[in-house]
Parts: sequence; C-alpha cells; structure tokens
Amino acid sequence: MLKWIDHNDLHGLEVIRVIDDCPDDPEPTEIPPYLRGFLYNGHYERKERDRPARVVLYANDLYFGIPKIVNCESNGNTEISSTLAHEVGHHVIATRGYIYKRWEKYRPWNGVRNPYEEKMAEAYASDVMARVLSHWSYRLGKFMAGKLSNFLYQLGLADYWDGDYKAAASKLARAHSLNRENEDAGQSFRHAMEKLKIQTPSPLNASEKEWLLEKYNPYPVTTGKLWLTGGNKAAGTQRKGARSSRDSAIRPN
Repeated sequence: MLKWIDHNDLHGLEVIRVIDDCPDDPEPTEIPPYLRGFLYNGHYERKERDRPARVVLYANDLYFGIPKIVNCESNGNTEISSTLAHEVGHHVIATRGYIYKRWEKYRPWNGVRNPYEEKMAEAYASDVMARVLSHWSYRLGKFMAGKLSNFLYQLGLADYWDGDYKAAASKLARAHSLNRENEDAGQSFRHAMEKLKIQTPSPLNASEKEWLLEKYNPYPVTTGKLWLTGGNKAAGTQRKGARSSRDSAIRPN
C-alpha cells in the first residue's frame, strides 16, 4: 500500500510494524472492540535518540467489522491504507513541519493531541485515499463495505427490537466501522449500549460489565483512539499520532 504514498513523504520513516493488539489495551481478549467503544487502529512514534521513527498498526482492530468470508484484499487494504496514510501525515508534520503549506503552524507536542494536526493528517489521508480509490478494485471494495454495513445495520436493529442489546451493539459497531458515513448505525449503537447498561439479568461477564459501567464513555473527548461512538473529538492525552479509526459513530488514533 506504500505505492500510493509519495516516497518523499516516507523519508526518515524506517519501521512499519503490524502487531495483533495495542499494548495500551489492558485486556484485549476480555473486552471486545465494540464494548470498548473505540478502535486502536495505529499510531506514529517520532524518532528519539537511537529509536527510528515508526508507525505501528494493530491488525485486530483494523480488521474489526470485516467478516472473514469477505475479508478480501480490497476491503482490508483500503482500511490499512487509510490508517497508514493518516500516520504518515503525522510523520510528514514531524519531519518537514507542514503538510501542504510552509505557514502551517503546529503547537509543540507535550502529551496533548492537537486537533489541527489531526485535521491535517486526515486531509493528507483523504488525498492518498483518493488515489487508492482511483483503482476499480478498491472502489468495488468500498461499495461492498457499504452494502455490508447496511445489512449489518438492519440485523442490529432487529436484535435491538428483540431485546438482545449485546448482539445489537456488536452488529451496529461493525456496521459503522465498515462505513463511517453510516451515522444511523453509530446512533443506534449508542442506544444499544445504554440499554445494555441496565439490562437485567446482564448478558455480560464480570469484566465486560465493569468496563461498561465504569469506563465506557458515549461522548469521548480524546482523539487518541478511533471512537466508535462519535468520531474524533479534540483534546485528551494520548500517544502522538494515534488514530482511532477515521477516524470511525462507532469509529478510529
């Protein structure tokens, strides 16, 4: 997927790692992404002393929502390209100081995410994705993802009206992850999560219920992760360049 990115923008980026789960996730096997409320798609780390600049991608969250039966190259690569391009945008800012114009100004990185930098990294990713989607196979993958998103949305609604809020939340989260423009799926996901909080008896195990009641936030304020519940919001303290799926109502670093 690097062929879609200007090679001049990759100068100094020496490592791209792909690992299963984000090490910041304390219980990746106990708390599923839909219940977590956000996706750890990847993050960028600046060059520091002997450590080269690098991008780290998290496979399990990147492929969240894509059923294995249709997990074809165009679907998976489109999601990878979007996240990778976003992180490369952070690398360009870190090394060149700007993306498009020399007068772009970014405040120093002190553990606080800059919403303007996130906006510019997303603009950079959008330009890359325009090139990616110029190829018919990736346009087909995007079309298929949209159709599958609508299908999962309808299944999730059926589960919701049947009172199976856990199944509804899972399907609706996947629907929105597949198509960030499916805001109905994102809104319905939030409703299902609120119903799940008060459902008796709870279908969740002890760890899941604790997370939902104490840590789940339907209106997150950080851009450090891709939030499934409302898109990227400003502020918060997270790793530099972490992307919550793209940017992802259930969306995200």
